[in-house]
Amino acid sequence: MNKREKQIKLFDDETFWDKEWVDMPSFSMKPEIPLHTIKLHFKTDEDMVEFSRLIGQEVKKSKENYWFPKLNRCAVSSKKYYTKDES
Repeated sequence: MNKREKQIKLFDDETFWDKEWVDMPSFSMKPEIPLHTIKLHFKTDEDMVEFSRLIGQEVKKSKENYWFPKLNRCAVSSKKYYTKDES
């Protein structure tokens, strides 16, 4: 039994959404994969502030990952699909 077969199903009918997905636009999301990743160490807070200035992003102790240039993620919560019947 493979890993997929062992997985517990969330719903009895895994394709319950099929009947609702008729005439819906296609959706494809490309994963953001970095070309190269580095790990940085800062001796002082001033060094971290200077690096923040150089890359144009606020570097925080509470955040570990940054993209350069900054990755612009769009908020999908504002995206909605309406049918002609809805106003």
